[in-house]
Amino acid sequence: MSSKDENFAHSIWKNLPRDWAYLYSASGEEGAELWDEISRRELPASKYFIVFWSRNYVTASGCVRELRQAAELVSNGMLSSLILRLDDFPIGWNDELPRELKSVFLDLDRLLDVRTSRPNISVDDAGHLVQRFVEPAMNTAHPMLSRDDILEPMRSATQKERFKCFPAMWISGFPGAGRTTLVEQLNRSMTPNGRSVAIDINAASLPKQICLKLESAGLGADIERLQHVQETEDAARPAGVAARIDRIFQAGNYVVFRHEMILQNNVDLPEWFDDVISALDPAQRPKLFIISQMPLSMDRRKACFEKLAEQRVPGFSSYEITPFAESLLAHYDPQPDRWSAQAVEDLIEAAQGNLGLLVTLANAASSVIDLGEINELFAHAKNKALQSIAYYVDWAFATLQNDIQCQRLLLFLNDVSPCDPRDLSGIFEYADGAMLNIISKCMKLGFVERDSGGLYRLTPFLSGRLARHLVRADLVAWRRNVIENFAKSPIDFDTQENDFIRIEARIQASLWTGKDVLPNLVEKFVSASHWFQAGVRLYHAGQYTAAHRLLKKAFETRESFSQASRTELLRYFGLAAIRIGHSDDVEKCISLLNGDNKSREIASYLEAFSLEVQQRFAEAKEKYEEALRLNQGKSNRLERIYRPLIKCILLMKFPNFRLAEGYALDWAKVRQTVFSKHALCRIYLLWLYRAPTLRDPVPADLQNRYDDALSDLMAHPGGMGAYHEMLAEEAELKGVVDIAVDELEKAIYVDDRFELRLKRWQLMSQDKEMSSKALSELEEMKADARHAAFRDIHLRRLVEIFVAAMLNGIYSAQRLNKFAAPLASREIGAIVARVKRRLSN
Repeated sequence: MSSKDENFAHSIWKNLPRDWAYLYSASGEEGAELWDEISRRELPASKYFIVFWSRNYVTASGCVRELRQAAELVSNGMLSSLILRLDDFPIGWNDELPRELKSVFLDLDRLLDVRTSRPNISVDDAGHLVQRFVEPAMNTAHPMLSRDDILEPMRSATQKERFKCFPAMWISGFPGAGRTTLVEQLNRSMTPNGRSVAIDINAASLPKQICLKLESAGLGADIERLQHVQETEDAARPAGVAARIDRIFQAGNYVVFRHEMILQNNVDLPEWFDDVISALDPAQRPKLFIISQMPLSMDRRKACFEKLAEQRVPGFSSYEITPFAESLLAHYDPQPDRWSAQAVEDLIEAAQGNLGLLVTLANAASSVIDLGEINELFAHAKNKALQSIAYYVDWAFATLQNDIQCQRLLLFLNDVSPCDPRDLSGIFEYADGAMLNIISKCMKLGFVERDSGGLYRLTPFLSGRLARHLVRADLVAWRRNVIENFAKSPIDFDTQENDFIRIEARIQASLWTGKDVLPNLVEKFVSASHWFQAGVRLYHAGQYTAAHRLLKKAFETRESFSQASRTELLRYFGLAAIRIGHSDDVEKCISLLNGDNKSREIASYLEAFSLEVQQRFAEAKEKYEEALRLNQGKSNRLERIYRPLIKCILLMKFPNFRLAEGYALDWAKVRQTVFSKHALCRIYLLWLYRAPTLRDPVPADLQNRYDDALSDLMAHPGGMGAYHEMLAEEAELKGVVDIAVDELEKAIYVDDRFELRLKRWQLMSQDKEMSSKALSELEEMKADARHAAFRDIHLRRLVEIFVAAMLNGIYSAQRLNKFAAPLASREIGAIVARVKRRLSN
């Protein structure tokens, strides 16, 4: 190769993942030695071969040698190739070329079937081609767990009659249980060359939105076709969805609907989905698979009788998984012998029955040089079974603490997912380190996955635990700027790949910023479903004003949703309206919910929450009790009612502890969680320190009840933080502030919630000896950019604590104004007056 060609090649290679090996040929003695190394080790172990073809190539003996061996490997199916044409030198033999070069062209000819660039390709175009070509290599095929005990029943369940299968199949189980892999394995035997067309669907989805996804991901629709579908009436009906599933089936492929859970209540897919199933006819193999955490409901089973099969996928047990874990370590770890039998057992226990987590742990741990570094992770995971995923996320994210680009990628995909690699490349165009290198590092840790359509997303069973790591001020500031710019960025529809996904990504980005005015490019594709989903997301992020605005848009078109989804829309719209004090909208939602017997229980909950926000605790208690009666049998809703109900009882002027105890014990029967156990402890503790009355005497064994409840809380997986929080409250009631602060520090070590830090500072501010330390810590926190997001949310509460601490020492208006910025002077004065009144009482 000429020096110019080598520079071109180097500019491509430097933007690929660092842990891949890339070589280019040299000449002379060094070249001969290098060729021997390439021939023996590099080429036989390679999966991809990139040829930088030019008039200089055929004169470089090393290049020609490599080409000859690569041609043999390609012929044997062991290698894929990409040809990048650096000039206009012919790529096929002709009589004008020297005859001694004919054999070189013959070798090249065997590599031309995959992809070839046009002549005189630019570095940018070459980089894009290479990226698209090698992306699949990051989805390394690891050994698969043989699950014939599930696969064979699945195969039987799909069979409707002798030569016909059910057209659809519902696959349920927890994320990480291997549901997607089982679907792929089943279809490999039915349609070996079939492609999975994976579509995200949830309770807020509408038929037209799903039709557009199917057209884009499954049928290769370009922008003109998508615009046509957007304007047609058939796409707005379930029959339109079914017709597109049939077309994908006729092309030899199959559709997978991934059921996303976007709502607090476990709301099933909308009713129109039953009509889609009913419109599909049986065939020689299933056309549609639905992957969900929820089991198939009885109502849906009846509605889709004769059209829908089902299969539940359990997790795996430790005793049957050892050979599989060892095969994973042999695959990922260059030195698998260093894993003792005990270390393998620890790895399996840490995965806690989650197949996806086991693969992720094996992959990540194999890159750790000293196995002692992961012992703490495994020990935590074994002792705190239910938190093994959370511990892994903490450990894995810590390995990225110095990699800002990986952190930014995770933050972006947390907002915009799935995402096309072309869009990611545009966002990280000027990043330090190649886009593929950033992605591959996150994939190795299991944070990011790539689907069959080439789209990237956060891995579902890890993504929910990532949020608290992504709230640093520098990341949040970067996100705000990048998301807004991305939302307005143009789309180059150069191919017919994932066009609608790229449009939806910009819709997500626009709405996640809380805006309701969108760029012209995507505005025509925005639906009520997008308003609904964005509103729910913003509500849970605490952005109540923006959530209310977007949910109101969805509310105005609520008739487009089916009943269950419409009920949830009214619930979220009502909650957002309560949060911002918009009483008219609250009344509308409650009135509509009360107008239907199936949603009256939601109306009662909204009324209760509204009264609680107004601190009318006795009235709120009555309404929560009404909601409790109306929601009997709905365990997920009951859990969310017990918690505020008990809170309101304890905040009343004369708490009924016996009643609160009964509700806490009922809550435990529904589900034993840290929250239910913590609530019971608080009831007993406050009851112990409340003076007994004839109306509400203290039981003789109350201390024993409290001690037992406290021990039960400590023993619960994930309960250690709440246990120390409880001891802190007990010490506070005893007036031993230093012990209360010490216990809160222990709780913070286990569970670093900002609310616990607030409580600790509050206690310190009330103690003359600790108030000066509280002031110093508060000022350090104010100056630390990592806490900016929390500081902004809790600023008024922090200022109250700061004022209380100052009143225990030297009061300085200048120091207070500096800490309380950007609050106005009048608001700061009101806080000072309020704190003084409270302390004087």
